[in-house]
Amino acid sequence: MTIRKLLIVGAGWLLSCLYAGLCSAQTNDDISGSVLFQNPETNDSKFITLTFQNDVFVGEDNGYTNGVGFTYGRGPFLSFSKDNIPVWLNALSSRTYIQTKPDKIRGVAYMFFQRMQTPNDIEVVELQKDDIPYAGFVALQTTMFSWDRNVSDQLSFIFGAVGPIALAERAQKNVHSAIGADQPLGWDNQIEDEFVFKVGALRVQKFYKNYGERYGFDLLGLANLGLGTVESAIKAGVALRWGSNMEYSHATFSLQTDRQVNSLALSKRNDFYLYAGLGAGLVFNDILIDGNTFTDSHSAPLEHLQNTATAGAVWKRNSLAYVFQLSTFSSRTTLSSKREKYGAFSLTYAFK
Repeated sequence: MTIRKLLIVGAGWLLSCLYAGLCSAQTNDDISGSVLFQNPETNDSKFITLTFQNDVFVGEDNGYTNGVGFTYGRGPFLSFSKDNIPVWLNALSSRTYIQTKPDKIRGVAYMFFQRMQTPNDIEVVELQKDDIPYAGFVALQTTMFSWDRNVSDQLSFIFGAVGPIALAERAQKNVHSAIGADQPLGWDNQIEDEFVFKVGALRVQKFYKNYGERYGFDLLGLANLGLGTVESAIKAGVALRWGSNMEYSHATFSLQTDRQVNSLALSKRNDFYLYAGLGAGLVFNDILIDGNTFTDSHSAPLEHLQNTATAGAVWKRNSLAYVFQLSTFSSRTTLSSKREKYGAFSLTYAFK
């Protein structure tokens, strides 16, 4: 408990750091190519994204088993203001690097999502002390984006809850009934209700790029810091991409591309790219493994060193943009060495 409380205090430090603008970094002043997105000051778009994640894509039903999300966003524009983001968000971030760095294009997205996990054997009614807990997680994630030709920054705030209030038990049983799968029987052992939060900062940097008139490729580096009761971690990764219209499609990229807005949706052309990435990091706390922060609940010993591998396709056709992704990540607990896997699909529609 002492370590977790220290990490919660650390989240406050991160907020103050961002607020004071201490986390700034050098930018690329050249954003002349923003004509790709028309006039970002007066002609920003709005978009909605539906996301579905499930390990049924990879023929499994354990660990991180299901996730759904709905995202609304808008952009690009040259600056954040009370006209394009809520007053509270503008006030909270007004002195952070995400707002103050010059010569950037910006956007914002709001995602409401539900995620869930189960132990390996979902047909056991009793508590499985040698496996991860049953857990549901529901939250609102607000992400602010700031980018130029070579660098993209993402600052996110997550506020939500874990436990029965997340309605994961009902959601999983309904899905299993619809697809004819076995019913999960151990949800009475899930972690308890608790409100949670997380502050996260992600930087995407182009290490190398080679763009032709129509097709090209690039190599991206990613650095991620998160602090909160949901999870606290330091992570890094690389991703290789190949396709068309690559100049600005790094704007919303992450190794969990299916959980972000598809930036190709902003283009008037029908474009695509393929990607593959690797990531690794040090995880200090994870409520879905550690159990509740302030009350006793089922938990498992956390594996602090974790890694992930992901590959997928992103494309746009007329007014719709799509992402399909397959991901595998190392066990989040020392109880097992088995990797977890899931597939995901998202659909984005852009409009004025």
